[in-house]
Amino acid sequence: MHPMKKLSMSLPALLLLGVAAGTASGQQPSTQPPSAQQPRAAADTTRTAAQTPTAPLLDAPVSRTEYQLGPGDVLDVAVFGDVSFLRTLTVTPEGTLVIPNIGVARIAGANLNQAQDRVRDLVYRYYRNIEVTLTLSQVRSFKVFVVGDIPAPGVRPASAATRVSEVVANTGRFGIVRRNILLRRASGDSMRVDLLRFMQTGDLSANPTLREGDAVVVPVVDQRVEVYGRVGAPGIYEFRRGESLAELLGIVYGAGGFPANAADTVRLTRFVTAEEREYHTFSRAEATGARGRAFLLQPFDAVYVAELSNYKEQKTATIQGQVLRPGVYPIRPDTTTVRELVAMAGGFTADASLTTATLRRPSRDTTQTTRVRALAPTDAVRQDELEGVPAELLRQEERQIAQIRAQGDETNVVVDFVSLFSGGVSAYDQTLRSGDVLSVPRRTSGVIVLGAVGQPGIVGHAPGRGVDYYVSLAGGYSRRADRDDAVVLKAKLGTRVDAGEVSTLEPGDQVIVPYRRRRTFLETVQTTQGIVATVTGFVLTTIALWDLAQ
Repeated sequence: MHPMKKLSMSLPALLLLGVAAGTASGQQPSTQPPSAQQPRAAADTTRTAAQTPTAPLLDAPVSRTEYQLGPGDVLDVAVFGDVSFLRTLTVTPEGTLVIPNIGVARIAGANLNQAQDRVRDLVYRYYRNIEVTLTLSQVRSFKVFVVGDIPAPGVRPASAATRVSEVVANTGRFGIVRRNILLRRASGDSMRVDLLRFMQTGDLSANPTLREGDAVVVPVVDQRVEVYGRVGAPGIYEFRRGESLAELLGIVYGAGGFPANAADTVRLTRFVTAEEREYHTFSRAEATGARGRAFLLQPFDAVYVAELSNYKEQKTATIQGQVLRPGVYPIRPDTTTVRELVAMAGGFTADASLTTATLRRPSRDTTQTTRVRALAPTDAVRQDELEGVPAELLRQEERQIAQIRAQGDETNVVVDFVSLFSGGVSAYDQTLRSGDVLSVPRRTSGVIVLGAVGQPGIVGHAPGRGVDYYVSLAGGYSRRADRDDAVVLKAKLGTRVDAGEVSTLEPGDQVIVPYRRRRTFLETVQTTQGIVATVTGFVLTTIALWDLAQ
């Protein structure tokens, strides 16, 4: 039919034409007027990307101004008004959109808004009082070429929603993220792709989408820069020509900026010759400001950001035992004193023993979990099998004895608590350090005897008496007592002394009598064999000397 004749057709004729088109496609004619009809597509021709198993995944809604149409894209053309219809059409390999009974629109390379204008102009040649809408139903698929320094270079399937990072491995040699990928468009344009910027900052412009016929060229990583110290992502980075120090730091730190404990100095080392180097120093503000933006990096530069040690680390000391509020308190190392710590804890209770109070300081090599050697056997386990048993698994008397063995992890700080608190002698007011533990035991008038004795416990104190006296009050040594290893823990100084070196004991002192280690049958046999061998050797030597003398 001639176009001019279509323009002169009456409204009923136009409605009949729309009904005929719907009937020819398998739909039932609608009795509603055009303004009341709902847009409907030809039967079984509308498919959305979500309904298509092979539809590519989208990382964001398609932009009507940025997405460029091409062969294979599926579009929905909706016409509303005096004539209403919906068509689902595919862009031809030639880049055109064929609209039945209307005409052909060339839309390859156009964005959605531009393509919609072209389709509207085409439809307006035949109809008036209508609205034309063009939407993207499914993005197209195609192939691209990935070549260069990657495993298995060649053809990769892609779609208009596929980005460069999806067809190129994230890392190359030395684990370096690619920063100089060359993306060549079929149109002749090219651009450099920086996947590190995309991965660290989420900048999608550094990871563009692909188009049909694109060639992705991955060069060999030859030049690099290094970043160390208190940075977000230390390591080796591919050198990118024209990049400044500020730009590199912006990528390394991402959107977070410098960590709170990073020093205010940024140092850069640069090779002048193969052996000679020069050094540049920046403040953090300079490195990320105008000076850093003007300072261009060179291959094999190294950037270092120092870390502030002990940055905002809480310093505390612990007070436990006979005080009103035992616990952990903040201190200023080498400034806060023992007297101030006791005051923070509310002072001593009425049962506090200043004579036996101790201040212990952890050694530098103290581990977080302390395991001790048990000095008393359990019912089910032999003594030699208790090496390395956690303290919480030991019996009460075993834990008390094990404290002696664990003293190697601590240093006893000598403080005369009686003179300090009762006598008011400030010269004894020791300053504290982080990790110090002040222990104030309950006052006792006796001597504590533990270990391999008949009745372990507290016995009454008698002035001028020695270790054997108090052991006898505790039931005497047991058959398995190891007298040679007995020790005394002096309450006043917290020191450990061999029992044989102590003449008299004071109230609160502790006598520790270890158990003698049991020997297995094999150890007994080996010991016996050793004795027999020694005696035999002695006898033979004596006989030999006797023969020589004769």
